[in-house]
Formats: sequence, C-alpha cells, structure tokens
Amino acid sequence: MRFNPYVSALAAMCIWGFVGFTVGAEGAAYNEFTDWSEWITDEWSWLYIGSQDIWIVVLLYLLFSKYSKVKLGKDDEKPEFSNLSWFAMLFAAGVGVGLFYYGISEPIFHYTSGGTRWAHFNDNDRAQHALMVTYFHWGFHGWVPYTVIGALLAIMSYRRGYPMTIRSCFVPLLGDDVLRGVVGDFIDVLSIVATLFGVCTSLGLGVQQLNKCLVRLDKGTFAGEDKLNEGRTGIEFSTRAQIAIIWVVTACATCSVVSGLKAGIQFLSNVTFAAGCFLLLCILFMDDTVVVLNSIVSSFGYYLWYLPKIAWHTDAWEMADDEGAPDGKGGDPRWLGWWTIFYWGWWISWAPFVGTFIAKISRGRTLGEFIAGTLVIPTAYCIVWFGTLGTVGIFKDRQAEQKGIDCSSDSFFSKVRSTRLGEDGWAAEHNAAYDVRVQCVDFEDQLFDTMSSYGSRTMGYFTSTFVGVLLLMYFVTSSDSGSLVIDSIAANGDEAPPIFQRVFWACTEGAAAHALLKTGKDKALRALQSVSIVSGLPYTFILCYMCVALLNLAMEESGDLDVNRNRFRNELFAPLDYVFEEPQGGATCGLPNLVVNCLAPWYGVAKIRSKIRGIQGLPASCCDAKTLGSAFLYYAAVALLCLSPVQANLRMIAGATYVAFACVLCTVRYDTRQVINCQRGSIVSDFITALLCFPLVLAHCNVELSYGPILVTKAVADESELKKLNTTEEAKGDLEMTQPKHDQDQDDDDDLEASEVQVLED
Repeated sequence: MRFNPYVSALAAMCIWGFVGFTVGAEGAAYNEFTDWSEWITDEWSWLYIGSQDIWIVVLLYLLFSKYSKVKLGKDDEKPEFSNLSWFAMLFAAGVGVGLFYYGISEPIFHYTSGGTRWAHFNDNDRAQHALMVTYFHWGFHGWVPYTVIGALLAIMSYRRGYPMTIRSCFVPLLGDDVLRGVVGDFIDVLSIVATLFGVCTSLGLGVQQLNKCLVRLDKGTFAGEDKLNEGRTGIEFSTRAQIAIIWVVTACATCSVVSGLKAGIQFLSNVTFAAGCFLLLCILFMDDTVVVLNSIVSSFGYYLWYLPKIAWHTDAWEMADDEGAPDGKGGDPRWLGWWTIFYWGWWISWAPFVGTFIAKISRGRTLGEFIAGTLVIPTAYCIVWFGTLGTVGIFKDRQAEQKGIDCSSDSFFSKVRSTRLGEDGWAAEHNAAYDVRVQCVDFEDQLFDTMSSYGSRTMGYFTSTFVGVLLLMYFVTSSDSGSLVIDSIAANGDEAPPIFQRVFWACTEGAAAHALLKTGKDKALRALQSVSIVSGLPYTFILCYMCVALLNLAMEESGDLDVNRNRFRNELFAPLDYVFEEPQGGATCGLPNLVVNCLAPWYGVAKIRSKIRGIQGLPASCCDAKTLGSAFLYYAAVALLCLSPVQANLRMIAGATYVAFACVLCTVRYDTRQVINCQRGSIVSDFITALLCFPLVLAHCNVELSYGPILVTKAVADESELKKLNTTEEAKGDLEMTQPKHDQDQDDDDDLEASEVQVLED
C-alpha cells in the first residue's frame, strides 16, 4: 500500500484520540477547547494579525515583479483545466458553506450588535462599516494562506519534480533531508490534523444550516409560522439530526472522492459554482437592484480605504482591561476572538488542504496568473456575494424596523402580502411577501427567511429547497476535496492513492465532525470556532517559513539566486540520528552530549569557538567572551526562574535573560555559517533556532565544523568565481557539462548530488 506509515499512523492517532476524548468527556472537552481558544486570542492575536499582512505584501511583490512570469511547470506546458473550471474548483474548495451561513448573518451582526464599538456611527455609516468588516474577513487576508502554499507546492512539484506533499515546500530552506527526516513527517502530520479540523468546522456550520432547511420544509415554515406544527416526518433541529446528516454527507463525499479529481470533483465544482452564481443573480434581480449595486460599489471603496487600518487592528486597548475603557466607550474585548481571530484560524487551518488542491489543478500556469486567480479574483467574487446578500439582509431589517417590528414583538414578521403582478402587467403589487426583522431570527434561519420573502408560500418552499441543495453540493465538494488532499499527503504526495485510504480519511473527517457537534451540543458553533483557532496557530509559524521559501524559490527560478548555493550538510535535527552513536568526523553529539548541552551550554559554545578560532584545548576558549556570556546569561535565567515564587515578575526577567542568551547563540551559529561557507540561512533563522532548540543548535554547529568548510565546486561556481580560482577554458567546459537542469532525470540529479560538495577532513 502506498502510504507513509509514520505520518499516517501518527495523524490517525491524533485525530482518533481527539474523537475519543471529545465523545468520552463532552463537557470537559468543550471547556478545554474554549480555554485554549481564549488563551490564543489573548496571547497570540498580534501574530495572527501581523503575519497575514506580511504574507500579502510578499504576494503582491511577486505579482507585480518579474517573478510573476515563473511557470508552475515546464516552460512549454499549458494549463490542464480551462479558466472557468479552474476558478470554479478552487472557489468551491476554498469557501464552501461559509458563503451561505455567513452571507447575511455576519453583516447583520456587525450592523446590529456592534455595541459601543461603533456607537459613533449613524445607521447608514454603520451599514457600510458592517459590509466592510465582512469583506475584510472574506477578502485578501482570507485567501492569502491558500496562495502561499499553492504557489510554492506547484513550483516544487511541477517544476522541480518533488512529491505533491507539504514537506516539499521546505526543501528550499532545509534541503532534501526534509523529505526523509522527522521534520518532514512532523510537517505532514500537522498539515493533516489542521486540514481535518478546518474542514470539520465547515461541516459543522453547514450541517446546522442544512438541518434547519430540512426542518423548515418538513413543517412548511413561511413568514415565521409553521403550516404543520409536528411536521410531516418529525425532523427536529437537534444534535442527533445533525450527526445523521454528517454521515449522509460523508457517504456522498466518499463516492465523489473515490471517483477521482476529473470525474467527480471537477464536475461537482462546476455545477456548484454555476448554481451559486444563478442564486446570486436571482437575489440581485428580485430585490432592489439599484440599492444593492450602489451599496457594493460604495462599500468596496470604503473597504479599500479602510483596509490599511483594520488589517493591523489587534484590539490592543479593548483587551488591555477586562473592565473596558475608562470612559465606558470602545468595543467588547471578546469581539476579536469571535470574528477576526476565528476567521484567520479557520482560513489557515484550511490552507494545507486548499493550497494542495489548487496546486494540483494549476499546472502550466504562471506565478502571476496563479496569484491573481487565487487572491484577487476570489476576493472580488466574495465582495459581490457578501455585498449582495449583506445589503439585502440589512435593507430588509431596516424596512421592518421602520414599520415598528422589533425583537420584543410577538412576531418578527409582518402580515403576508400579495406578490402578483399589478393591473398594468409590469410592476408587482408588492416586491416582497412580508417584512422580516432579520436580526431577530436565528443565524441558520436568516438566509431562508430572506429568500422566502420574495414570493408566495409555494415559491418560498422552492427557493428554500434550491438553497438547501446548493448548500449540500458545497458541503460535499469541501468534504471530498479535503479527503483527497489528506489522503495524498498521507501517501507521500501520491496523486492516485488507493481507494481504501480515501475512504478511511473521508470517514475520519465525518467522525471528527460528529465529535465536535456532540461535545458542543447547543454551543456547537463555539466549539467549532475554538478548534479552528487552536489548529491554526501552529500552522501560522509554518506559513511564515513558507513565505521565505517562496521568495527564495522565485529568485532561484529567475536566476537571481544560485540554486546550488552551499547549505548545511546535515539538517538541524540530524543530531537526533546519533543519539546512541557518534557521527563521522570526530563530532560528539550522542545522547550524553545533548544532555551536557542542556545543562552546560557554555561547554558546547567553548568547543565551537575553539574550532572557529583554531585554538587547541578548551581552557583557552573558555575565556572567550561568547562562552562566558552564554554561561552567565543561561545560569542567571535559571536562577531567576527558581526565585520566581518569591517575586512573580522574576519570571519575566528570566525570560528576557533567556532571549539575551539566545542572541549570543545566534551569533555563534552565524559565525559557524561563515566559517564553513554556508550560503543559505539568515541571522533571523539563526536566532529562531537558537531560541527554540539551543541544545540541537550547539550539536549541529559542532558536527558541521568537524567536517570542515564547504569548498566552492565547479557545479556551483559562476563566472566570477571561475576567475577568482584562475580556472582554465577546460574547466569552464566542465562547468557547462555538469550544470544541473531542473528537468533532467532523477538519476542525473543523484549523480550530481554525490559530486556537488567537497569537504576538508580534520
């Protein structure tokens, strides 16, 4: 069977362990999830907010630079799918049921529930601001994680020949060792777990709205009244019904994913996208078209104008004091976690799945075309979608308010009116069958009550059924696409994994969604949001590294950066391979040495400094400034931490001292790179690795220095290096013969690797 046993087993253990925990300890699991999400919102909002903005800057730079011409595949390859099919598939996979669940409910929430946050706005400004905030959550910032992963993975797979799996994205930074090492396995496991929880959030939201649709049709609900109180079949809006729907949808998704990409997912995506466009046009034409178009244009301009401000907003002062601002104004400190942080976690947790999926369908396109198609165009479509539905929802709510309907009334609906054509045969007697105070009905009902208002009871049943079917189609599309991508990652990037594995991961998705709904019960939405926030945090760090890798890759493919520049000969975690044995070259990085690095890091620094400075014997290097500095700072941090029970803030001083210690080790690693002639890496990566895993950094530097410096070879030398080395014309000819090509056979690559690096032995 074609699969990675370590990745598959560990990912399955994590997910099914989660399922067992949530089902076995429902109340405790829900409380645990919400505690985690609240902690992340309090402590990591700055990272969620700031990182998204940096990623957008990177992509816009690539879009408007010469790097946009880089091909996602061979130079002569053409796109596999038409533009329309390509966009339909990426859009159906990228948004799914969120379009329906939040299409009206989010703009209405921001319009009516802002509290003191937007109290300074009048009703008109508040309506426009509500649409702008919704655009922000579904615009550029939402799509950017997909674009980063998709572009990077497509180039690595279709242009460099690496497997279609997330670990391949780290080859530009970590080298080919990541394909075989523990780091690559960890990245793939994290990708599978994040993807599955992100898809489960969508499944959970969609199943609630689909359940509501079935209940309304069963009871004949129209204008807030049930024609059949008990219903025809007795379907209830309940966790049990939603779990049953989950498994029905899982079965449909399994059938689709088993049929493969072209036969199942492409057809379903095309139909779903076309039906969604039809629904959008119907709403636009049935309501006040001029009002909707004016609102979209106005709110879009407001979005572009306000974007630089809201994009960096972290609710710093709202969360600084739980009691609120001294003047009683300002926003609810929980708002950011309810909306922006939840959305960023949700988008990011979907990124491995959607990024891999759109990479699969983007072969033959240019990088610029890819960025525009996955970042700019989807944002424009989302603005039209939410601008239309949001404007309609707010407009209807305002009309109902003007007629005296409010949330304290016996009914949130006006009396039913005729929508027949008038005597002139042109205008309707009334454009809507009833008015509804949209903000007063449940989230799941808002879209259906809005759609039903455009005609009679019979037409209301038809529109509700159409929305329900369309919701189901998006539901299945998201589920089968997610299952296909998860299976591909677990199978080391195999694009045609065995059917058994496809079924297994599709069922695992259903089980995880089942568990989340069961533990959340009446608070299922909060449970789903919490899991998205938690699963998105670790992947935020991975995406930051991917942005750097994408920049490097674009420069390499454009010839601005040497593909074969020197790198470390071992990955950072290579010392773990020598826990019980010593590597060649005289380096000592076995288990005892790792323990020494943890307890006495100055000793490792002293050995490194002695090799860098060419000093014989440790006593002399022990007097080195960096050795003494590392010893003082490390033990000072430990001492301050031990004294923290006496004075709590000593913990904070200990943390600052440890950061200073990491800075010293950062310079040690930087010096090591310079001495061995390692041309990859940066001072930033040196600092991050020293901060997070200093024992491995010390062992790694010791191993690399034991091998000696990396010599510049013919395979990596350019013309200036050849002049410096005074090479002959014959050597230049050898260089041309040995220069690697991206499209040469793997056997040639292996031969080149064997001769690419020369080392001096001690």
